[in-house]
Amino acid sequence: MSRVLRRLRTNSSGSTIIEFAILAPAIITLCLGILQVGIWMQSYNALRSLAADTGRYVAVKYQKGESIANIDMASWAKDYGRDHYLLRYVDLVPDVSDASSQQIDGVTEKTLTLSYKYKSYLGIIGVNDASVTFKRPIFVKTT
Repeated sequence: MSRVLRRLRTNSSGSTIIEFAILAPAIITLCLGILQVGIWMQSYNALRSLAADTGRYVAVKYQKGESIANIDMASWAKDYGRDHYLLRYVDLVPDVSDASSQQIDGVTEKTLTLSYKYKSYLGIIGVNDASVTFKRPIFVKTT
């Protein structure tokens, strides 16, 4: 009996699979976490670029003498985000509002707020879907 116990104690042929079984959940979670951070960064950068594109669109419209309503700005941002940044249409929520106090005479300040809800790949450890928000002022010359 002591001979069998001694042989089992020195045998390491099954240790690799046991070590992998212990470490695999942590390694997989770490890889999914890295993927999740990448998705957050992509979403944030897409919102930043979309906000800049929306600001340019509104500025050009006002330069041409065309007034555009806040709801139309938000609708344009939503459509453009879907078409050019591959943001899911139902998860992108744009909002354009006039600033509470206008700081410059002859210039209207609007605030563009973009919110985007993105999928979480860490649901296995209890992390739910998250969202990212980006705000940007838009200044348009009104006179």
